[in-house]
Amino acid sequence: MAKAGGNGGNNGGNITGRNGGNGGRKTGVVIGVDTGYSATKLYTEVEGKHRIMIFPSVVGRAEFAEDFLDLDGESDFIASFDGRAETARNFGETAVRLNRGGEATTDREEFTDLYNPALTLAGLARLVAEKNVPEPDLVVVGLPVNFFSAHRARLIEKLRGEHAVTLYHRDGRVKHRVEFNLDQILVLPQGYGSYLCWALDEKGQKIPDRMRPTAVIDGGEKTLDIVAAEGRYLDNYSSSIPSSLDAVYQAMQREIDAAHDDYISRSQIEAYIRSGDPYVSPSGVKVDLAALRADILKRHTPEIINRIQAVVKPQRPQHVLVAGGSGEMLFEPLREVFPHAARIEPMVFSNAIGFWKYGLMRQGAHSSAQSGQGAQVVAA
Repeated sequence: MAKAGGNGGNNGGNITGRNGGNGGRKTGVVIGVDTGYSATKLYTEVEGKHRIMIFPSVVGRAEFAEDFLDLDGESDFIASFDGRAETARNFGETAVRLNRGGEATTDREEFTDLYNPALTLAGLARLVAEKNVPEPDLVVVGLPVNFFSAHRARLIEKLRGEHAVTLYHRDGRVKHRVEFNLDQILVLPQGYGSYLCWALDEKGQKIPDRMRPTAVIDGGEKTLDIVAAEGRYLDNYSSSIPSSLDAVYQAMQREIDAAHDDYISRSQIEAYIRSGDPYVSPSGVKVDLAALRADILKRHTPEIINRIQAVVKPQRPQHVLVAGGSGEMLFEPLREVFPHAARIEPMVFSNAIGFWKYGLMRQGAHSSAQSGQGAQVVAA
């Protein structure tokens, strides 16, 4: 049973999930969750209306304080998973603002065991509480291509079961308490979700002329997932490659050192960029690090394109599709190499929407045969 509620006189709302107030009748809600290294995206539809959410994939320790100006803090994203305020964490933009950019990781085990489950569960709780979404019957999530096969069962274990999430105001008052049970979970490779966004229609049905050899270049801030698909996911031809941002950050550090006689780490650079604040040199010069990164990244684009070519050309794809947060920047250079390349719109949400469509397809095909079987781990 799912339920969300406030704390009596603490301004919390009351929200009923799929088994509340309707005699236990399932609503069949499917939610796609694309938890990436840089951003977490959620997508579903309720009564024909889109419900979306996006926030930076960062967390930080929450420290509550009196709200003397009565700012309310409705936009704050603060959550705990055991109901204890002392274990609460800031998420997304709240962590960016209050925790100097927030904490993130690219370590596979740490991402699968800690960050992905925390970001996914907090996002689901907020979606249920603030977007009037019933508890999902089915959640479709993803992992990067390069460790999808090895870590998918581990992610299922972390997400499966009953969860209680408490959402807070900035002064520690309870905003919502959300309880839900995840018993049907599908795991897909990130990037393949973008393919499914393009290859399935709004009812989750296959579009026949899109079941052909296709390469999807899904650009993230830290990695590029390159997916081969022909209807099914082709693991042997799919790969994750670094986005080459390591070289970009090293170039940024050299330029900052040369111009301002100062050194700042990659994590500090990322924190400045996430927060939107300029870096201030020891002499008081303000530097827009986001603009500097974009300028240096342009210089590295030929190297990135060459690495993409090395993975994509052996696939001999009939379609080349580009998606993801950095896909827009790479699209025109890629068209010089692959003239038939096309964008998957919306580029940022394409994985989450594809996960949702795939969930609809699986739900329709297996609703009777697999009813009540519990959590599932699948490869497309």
